[in-house]
Amino acid sequence: MAQTEIDLVTGVSGNIIKVSPSFVSGGFFNKGDLLVAIDPAEYDLRVAQAQARVMEAQYQLTREEAEAEQARDEWQQLGQGKPNPLSLRIPQLKEKKAKLAAEQEELKNAKLLRQRTDIRAPFNGRVRSKDVGVGQYVDDGTILGKIYSSDMAEIRLPVSTQELAFIDFPDVPDPSFATAQTAVTLTAHYQGQSHTWMGKIVRSEGVVDFATGMLTLVAQVPDPFGLGANKKGTRNQRNGAILPMGLFVEATIEGRWFDDVMIVPESALLKDNRVAVIDEHDRLRLRAVTILRRERDRVIVQTGLHAGERILTAGLHHPVDGMAVTPVEPIQ
Repeated sequence: MAQTEIDLVTGVSGNIIKVSPSFVSGGFFNKGDLLVAIDPAEYDLRVAQAQARVMEAQYQLTREEAEAEQARDEWQQLGQGKPNPLSLRIPQLKEKKAKLAAEQEELKNAKLLRQRTDIRAPFNGRVRSKDVGVGQYVDDGTILGKIYSSDMAEIRLPVSTQELAFIDFPDVPDPSFATAQTAVTLTAHYQGQSHTWMGKIVRSEGVVDFATGMLTLVAQVPDPFGLGANKKGTRNQRNGAILPMGLFVEATIEGRWFDDVMIVPESALLKDNRVAVIDEHDRLRLRAVTILRRERDRVIVQTGLHAGERILTAGLHHPVDGMAVTPVEPIQ
């Protein structure tokens, strides 16, 4: 899915006078491109009227300032005692200033509405659907279509809580501790061929699904449509194939690195997570081990075994500690 997908909505009402050729289903656009234009005549008139009111308010304020200055001069020459605010025209001056400030805000709003008649792309992206055409009248809040960003694709990867032990991912971001993002290889059949895309796990959704017990990790693939191909012509190591939105992919997540683990056949694991080790005297020694991971035909042991030790993998159904055996190396 796209990292960002939104409804393109009008902020004013009026007749549509222009629709960009790129504003069609599947069309690409860049940030700032004009997608739809609404007739601006009414809003040009509002701007002109607001400008006239601002000029009128400015004139009234200038006149009031002159009258207030004259009132102060007259009081200084003829008045006695403390002057009354009305005598100095202080309330009238405040009123004119407030009127000018209000008219200036009205002018800003008129210009903002005029600006909204040109509906421009908020990001680089692609059109999912288009719902309007030239000549159509639209109200404020009308949905013109759906668009989504083309700079980044996101893939939701449901992972069992047990598997999370083997993946490095930023579950709780810590600004003081920077970790390398886990690599993800995505594969899918598209256009009759198998293609590969490279991505990184950037976060988890932080909620375990009640029904499945899965936690969803989110991987990102930059430039899924190859619009930012480098000079050599490579497209995100994808052999030129785009990553279309809605495509189902298979993800291989790079696992966490573990040192000093032992891989043994599944048949070597006895009850209670024990392994029968054959000592230097060819006798069985039952030993408890710590299991890191169970796979289809093998077990990964984290602790309890050492390199070079011999273990029992077959030949006895009920091994007993201290039992003498005759080891036979398996045929490779």
